[in-house]
Amino acid sequence: MKQGMVQSQALRQEMKLAPRMLQALRFLQAPLPELRELIRAELEQNPVLEEAGDLGETVLSPPEPLVSPGDDVDAQNDFESDDFRREIDAFEQMVEPSGAGAASSPEAEEKRQFFMDSLTEPVSLYAMLEEQLNGSGLDAAHKRAGKQIIGNLDANGWLTVDLAEIARAAEVAESVAAAALAEVQEFDPAGVAARNLQECLLIQLRRAGQGADSPAARLVKNHLAQLGELSAQEMAEAAGMSEADVVAAMGLIQSLDPRPGLKYSAPPPMYVMPEVEIRGSPELGYVVEMLKDTWPRLYISEDYEEMLADPETAEEARKYLTEKIRDGKFVLDSLQQRQETVQRIAQEIAETQAEFFEHGITKLKPLTLSSVAEKLGVHDTTVGRAVADKYVKTPQGVFELKFFFPSGVKTADGGAMAAAAVKETLARLIAREDVRKPLSDQALAKLLGEQGIQIARRTVAKYREELGLPPAHQRK
Repeated sequence: MKQGMVQSQALRQEMKLAPRMLQALRFLQAPLPELRELIRAELEQNPVLEEAGDLGETVLSPPEPLVSPGDDVDAQNDFESDDFRREIDAFEQMVEPSGAGAASSPEAEEKRQFFMDSLTEPVSLYAMLEEQLNGSGLDAAHKRAGKQIIGNLDANGWLTVDLAEIARAAEVAESVAAAALAEVQEFDPAGVAARNLQECLLIQLRRAGQGADSPAARLVKNHLAQLGELSAQEMAEAAGMSEADVVAAMGLIQSLDPRPGLKYSAPPPMYVMPEVEIRGSPELGYVVEMLKDTWPRLYISEDYEEMLADPETAEEARKYLTEKIRDGKFVLDSLQQRQETVQRIAQEIAETQAEFFEHGITKLKPLTLSSVAEKLGVHDTTVGRAVADKYVKTPQGVFELKFFFPSGVKTADGGAMAAAAVKETLARLIAREDVRKPLSDQALAKLLGEQGIQIARRTVAKYREELGLPPAHQRK
């Protein structure tokens, strides 16, 4: 019986802990603008948290406390930095997808890296549609036409060229292109690959179970231009329907998405806000500093501390203040941990990529999330979240932290070279080639090999395509 009670208490504690840990992970992963919004929300809902007017000096290693000096509230609720890190690490292992943290084989590392990338990379419309196309079971000819269709969709998700052009580009009959279009129009999001607004809405209505004779479909087919101009009564008279049917149909039409691809388009440009700087120092090499004016300075209000300490404070108020102070302390600890983690990762980058900061991209070295995680003594996913959408100011410009974790290619001397550096070298070779005799992929692989970069011809072709460079016969 006693054992059951202990287990029950432990379960309740875990359930209470989980939302807090998830909150800490959200703080860790959020880019700086989003983090500020999260902090603003905390300030609005927790009266004991306050923001100092003076942001103070640049936070160096170790970072300054985010809580005011002398703050000593409910010490039993304080978190030691190491304890807090262990809590986060343990929670990461609980929520990590199965197999993501497994052993360090190349296959496991590739899967782990893909998982980390997926934390921050939005899914594009084209990638999502191509995935559906590859799993559609269509033959090669229809898939070629399907790829041409997908590649010619605009930001709204509409098809911008006619089927004859699709057929010519895919080298298929126009009937094959038409069949491929019909297939792509069945993909998600509903309404994609439509050639005009009417077709887009009709596809969505059909997918929603509204047949060609339904009131909504009839309005779209016959009265689309009038939908925004006529009242329900006038539309009912024009369409020969009851006003009730028209009202219901117009409500359904208004719920449709006329631009189904827009939500997958690239977001509007955002101002990049680096929160850490790596700079050269004559005495110390490259040093890391957290940038000033990027972090709000939060503290627990002394007024509420005094109220809690006052013996005349009512018990109900005391319970409320205790809870809010405990929540506020957790927010402060979460922010502190985020700051420390970002800084420590930047320090590892500064040490590993020193040659890049000195000489540029050809000196970029491979770096894995797992190797940094091991050095920091944290879980892989903690590093993945910490580098997501965070920016660093360097002697070579401003970069996303994730930029410094490229995959690697083995070199002849037993070392490794970042794939981005190999691509840069490849681009330079092509830029210097004789335009009358462009270099084949095999010839490029040989020249790279002479520079100690051992990669196969197919890898050269892959990198060339990623650079947007055509094959040799198209470069004449």
